[in-house]
Amino acid sequence: MNPSPSPSAVPLIKGGRNSCPKLRGASLLSELAWFEIARTLGLTKRELQIVQGVFDNLPETGIASRFQISEHTTHTHLNRLYKKLAVTTRTELVLRIMEQLISLTLSETDVLPPICPRHHTGGCSLHNPSAQLATP
Repeated sequence: MNPSPSPSAVPLIKGGRNSCPKLRGASLLSELAWFEIARTLGLTKRELQIVQGVFDNLPETGIASRFQISEHTTHTHLNRLYKKLAVTTRTELVLRIMEQLISLTLSETDVLPPICPRHHTGGCSLHNPSAQLATP
């Protein structure tokens, strides 16, 4: 049986700086990142699928088609997501998800690896406001 990789060994964002092809939309984040975002925000499996459809910039008809549900059901899920996450637009929805991602990477529990490589050394200005951005 293979042990689970530590959070720092699992890439948070797929690809990396020099990887090809360029990843966009929901595929930008790892499965672990999506799982933790859904868990901490209390999203159902279907709600997470709808959010990922929004990340892929699909219209409601595209989301409905992808998950073989009606457009009306898709619209209802989106409205409930907006209410649950206290947002009113798709843009705010994406920003709320990214806010949660950043929050998870700054968590002391190490659920997700930090985005900033200077996080654990105290040089990350997000984690330590007194740190200077120019610090190597």
